[in-house]
Amino acid sequence: MRYSALGIILLLAACVPQTNEPAAPAPTPVLTEKSSAITSSAKLVREMHDRYAGKWYKTLSFEQTNTFYTSGGKEQKSQWIQRLQVPGRLRIDFLPLSSKSGLLIQNNRVITFDNGRRVDSRRAIQPVLTLTGDVYAIPASTTLRRLDSLGVDLDKFHTGKWEGKRVYVMGAEGGDLESSQIWVEADKLLLVRIIQRDKRGDRSVITDTRVGDYREVDGYNVAFQFTSYRDGKVFFKEEYDKLKVNEPISPQLFDPSRWGSTLPSAP
Repeated sequence: MRYSALGIILLLAACVPQTNEPAAPAPTPVLTEKSSAITSSAKLVREMHDRYAGKWYKTLSFEQTNTFYTSGGKEQKSQWIQRLQVPGRLRIDFLPLSSKSGLLIQNNRVITFDNGRRVDSRRAIQPVLTLTGDVYAIPASTTLRRLDSLGVDLDKFHTGKWEGKRVYVMGAEGGDLESSQIWVEADKLLLVRIIQRDKRGDRSVITDTRVGDYREVDGYNVAFQFTSYRDGKVFFKEEYDKLKVNEPISPQLFDPSRWGSTLPSAP
């Protein structure tokens, strides 16, 4: 589905098209509270890395069901098969596999394939991949440079509440829900929310991605649902199924020259 392909490229790259969708529930208000030992963005990223370095999963394999909400209020469904290798490699195959269409993400580059042919390639830092996997495997300094490149003001930092849990927020002062910012659950140091602000002509567009339904799989914390809102309205939801951890992935699946000839099997 063309909408889904475009949506994932731009969503992961912090750059999504403008839409008008059904209203989303109001977000939980931020409640500031006393600072803990983690009092800065740099300290938070270092703590995230140190908590799970050498203890995070190496690969994930799963099926993904997408729901795209059109401007007319309708739902469009699609399914993908994904192969993720930490750090920074992700292959997305659109079902049916016979279409030979999908995306290959690696080295901060997104390559798009249609009917087995390479049709686009663009450089783009992936905030979701960076903050749900790479942050635990790459140097903290590298993660901080990526966040800076994404427009997150690392000098701004506060604590608050999100869905009843304490969170650290990088990139914004308390009460600011429009600046680009990262929300991390304080206890397990896991990503729970990304707010991205982008310019579209003479106006700004706010994309709010909520990360949820964390489950423990073979001892690892994995989010099974991502829901994205545009200017307060839901427009894209992805849900995982048939997920497997640390299964070997053939290097050939990440070779762009073999895209059409090397297809993954269903999880």
